[in-house]
Amino acid sequence: MNTKTIALVLIFVFSGFLTITELSATEKIFATYFDIATNSPEGTEVTGRIHLERNKDVLKSPIPEGYHFYIENQEGNLFTIETRYDLHHRIMGVLVVDKDRNTGNTEKPYQLTVLLKNNNEVISRFPVTVKIVNQTLWNILYERYKDFTVSQKGNRMYGRTSFSDKEVAAKISELEKNNGRFNGFKCYTQHPKDYLEHTNVDPLNGRVYGTIEYEWENVAKQIGGLGYAYARSEKYGPTGNPASRERLKKALYKAILAYTGCVPIEGNDILIDGQPIGEYTGDGFANLVEHGMIGHQVGTHQWVVSDPLVAPAVHLMPDLLKDIQEEDKEAIEVYHSLVQFYQLFTSIVKQRRAIDDPSQRWGEIQDTIYSEGAWADANLGHRLRIMLALPIIWADYNRPMTYVPYWYSDFYNNKPFKNFSFSPGWSPYGVVPDVRRWLTKFNVPSHEFAQSGFHPDGTVSHHVGHGTDAPLIAYGFEWLTVPFVGFNQFKDTPFCLEDKYFQFPADRLLHVYGKLIYKNRFDFTMAGRSHLSDMHKFVTKTFVEAIDELLESKSQKNEITNQDELIKLKNDIAANTHQYSGTDAYWVNEFLVHRRENENNSFYASVKLKSERVVGAEDFDRVRKSWHTGSGVLQVRTTGDEYSQQVLENMDWHMLPGITEEWRTDPLPAKGGAQACLPGLNKIAGVLSDGETGMAMYHHLPRETYSSATALKSYHFIGDKIAALGSNIRRYRSGQQKGIFTCIDQAGFTNELTWSANGKIKKTKANQSVEIHENITQPSWVHTGDRGFIVYPQKACGLAIKTGNKINVTDTRISNNEPNYVLAIGHGTNPGQQEDNSYFYLSVPNVSADEMPLLAARYANELNCNLTNDSIHAIYDQTEKITQIAFFKAGKITQNGKTFECDNTAMVMLKENHGNWTIAVGDPTADVYKKQITLHLSVPLKEGKYTYTVPGIYPRDGEYATVKREGKNSSIVIELPDTRDEAYYNYQSALYSGVPVVLEIPEEK
Repeated sequence: MNTKTIALVLIFVFSGFLTITELSATEKIFATYFDIATNSPEGTEVTGRIHLERNKDVLKSPIPEGYHFYIENQEGNLFTIETRYDLHHRIMGVLVVDKDRNTGNTEKPYQLTVLLKNNNEVISRFPVTVKIVNQTLWNILYERYKDFTVSQKGNRMYGRTSFSDKEVAAKISELEKNNGRFNGFKCYTQHPKDYLEHTNVDPLNGRVYGTIEYEWENVAKQIGGLGYAYARSEKYGPTGNPASRERLKKALYKAILAYTGCVPIEGNDILIDGQPIGEYTGDGFANLVEHGMIGHQVGTHQWVVSDPLVAPAVHLMPDLLKDIQEEDKEAIEVYHSLVQFYQLFTSIVKQRRAIDDPSQRWGEIQDTIYSEGAWADANLGHRLRIMLALPIIWADYNRPMTYVPYWYSDFYNNKPFKNFSFSPGWSPYGVVPDVRRWLTKFNVPSHEFAQSGFHPDGTVSHHVGHGTDAPLIAYGFEWLTVPFVGFNQFKDTPFCLEDKYFQFPADRLLHVYGKLIYKNRFDFTMAGRSHLSDMHKFVTKTFVEAIDELLESKSQKNEITNQDELIKLKNDIAANTHQYSGTDAYWVNEFLVHRRENENNSFYASVKLKSERVVGAEDFDRVRKSWHTGSGVLQVRTTGDEYSQQVLENMDWHMLPGITEEWRTDPLPAKGGAQACLPGLNKIAGVLSDGETGMAMYHHLPRETYSSATALKSYHFIGDKIAALGSNIRRYRSGQQKGIFTCIDQAGFTNELTWSANGKIKKTKANQSVEIHENITQPSWVHTGDRGFIVYPQKACGLAIKTGNKINVTDTRISNNEPNYVLAIGHGTNPGQQEDNSYFYLSVPNVSADEMPLLAARYANELNCNLTNDSIHAIYDQTEKITQIAFFKAGKITQNGKTFECDNTAMVMLKENHGNWTIAVGDPTADVYKKQITLHLSVPLKEGKYTYTVPGIYPRDGEYATVKREGKNSSIVIELPDTRDEAYYNYQSALYSGVPVVLEIPEEK
């Protein structure tokens, strides 16, 4: 071997598929996979060409003129090799069936040794295996994807545009007349800067209008509509009129060339003051953002201007490839233009390329412990549409997915990170393995708050500009399930995926989503931007279909360990018999579910909080509604449809169940982006569960300036008793100077309302509209349907009831005059001065109105509520022997004759059970620097060291607690996940810092 050649061996293993490529020190060869159909005659090209990594640099460093490929040896001289160049002068080695040869009718691998030579000098020697197959991988990928590109789920790929045959004919004539240009668009000839005088920013969503990209988007949509006709039209489609189809094909060629020709890609495609806008491929598009020539939204969501070409390109490819084989110049130009155009797909706006800036979208990328690298968010689901099309459009397995240089590992040679890359562990080397690799990046873990990814509690976050969000429908569900179409693409091929990539979504569909589905409806507070969508349709259609798609996307050799359970969940949803009982704390997203389903009792309760770490649901609507979805929303459902889409459409979103706020009547703020509700200023927001009972504590302290109140709130879930306590309620901002209320419930007014205030029982019929305000000084209750609500006033307070048209519906555009009711406790305009600034109420499921008087008296005896100095909330259930305490700060409390003291802010639950104590503790501040919580109890516990298991989607060993006797009392020191434990918790200790700790400790008499 030539002394200048240093052999490096890279071994790529993909589900049993092995390729060994020998590389030189100066040239990296892309030669991963090749195949050709059986019985292919002379002149047939092998699918898959040989490429060099240096092709990405041809504009700066041209391929040496002497470079060429040469076959050193092969088994039967079946192939010859040609050295070709694309229109950017990128070099390729093309294998072709030799003269008078045929691949035969037997599937088999065919071995060659190929040389890259510079004139007579051998630069690199490498093996190539050509698979002779009955059906090529390209044909498999094409057949599996083509219909999806024109389906309803894939409608972005044809621009959500379709034309009648008459309209198609008119468009064809228009394109023929204008050399591929649609009428009415300046973008074909004008510089992006020429649009600047006509731009404007929408104050509601921050999007820039009037810029060139909106013309690009509309042109692309029209091409998409013609592509749809090429795929589906009776006249222009595959079985249509041949002459009409040929005419549409040529019109599409011209339209694609005209459109892609006006979208800048290379840095020198656009000049600013005579200088290129950038130095890299992709800069022609991405760098327009910093010059204000396109909006940031489009610069970071490139699929808006590129998705609509996917269906046209995919459906054109078989005919395009035939035309290329016949050396049709226009077809060759179209192919090249698509390769060049789709470089914008991997272009990144300048600020997001920073690898050392923790404030950027993907964190500090160079810190590979805490950042998963570029594209580590749910938008990967949007990007997958184009990604899966690229192997089909490239028609070449080994051309890399991108030529944008900062995706390659050699771009960061000067950085002190071995093998560092923009997306850790990846440097492009062939579109098929590249895309296959990205299919393994849909299970991205989060490591910190305000970071996109899947959390250890099973929830997910996506848009985290202000804090961790909970988009379990949009966009988290898409992030989880969109790759199924990609899994199916590579099913039972050499590039199929391993079991773990199927197990990951299966576990979450079953153990997270399944627990939040009650009577075939999903919890709207965890739906993200989809909070107002049809939760029943999501469950019965979207969710069920996702299970089917996951199972159908498996290869024959793939196994999902809980597949039978997943199928049962799907079947139970179809039969409306899905049930689950338990109490689950999703501590990262500050959310808890407490539910029971059996023959005698069926209910679902949940609470959703927010803090300085966590935000509520996004809202993209101009009439904002989800402002308070993280402000301590407490739901109790029995029939399941209490908060259905219809109810939410008729809701006054100022008063969501469970929240304490000023009952304002002005519109909720429209400006400020999708997360204008912001995280809170509060550190305290946590949930705790031992699997059977649960609690939550929350300091309502809003950061945004619209909300007006502050309060200390706790929630207690014991059996079928759901208790809510509040104290220290104050006006925090001037607001509208209207009353501050705690909303007990707001739901659909479909049943008679029975209510008792100060011992007097009254009724309101379901068709009545009333507004009632009662001052109450003794236990009072309200009942409707099969749910009851009991208020135990600490001192005089107000009880407010509104029904029907007395409710100030937030969005009259969508309301349908189906009335709601609102129940609330009034604290006055300035709580804490003259009015009561505390509350204690119960929500009780599955009861009748006749039972309410006795229940109100019974629970007054069974439940001992204690609000100590406004800083400790405690409740003791005599029947269940359960104590729950919310320490908003360190303190001591006596409950049921026992003393409990805590040295810090904490949630504590204690259950006495035949000489054993179940003790659950949690840190509602999720302070990763807090190492311990210490409790002192007037209970004699057995000394020792007690380990605990950390719950979550994958429970694991946690740490320990140390119990010591102090006479007849005991102390418990609980070790918490903290900064010392980073490696132990897979560098997620910040997310484990608020985890529930559950201990089983014997009492020592």
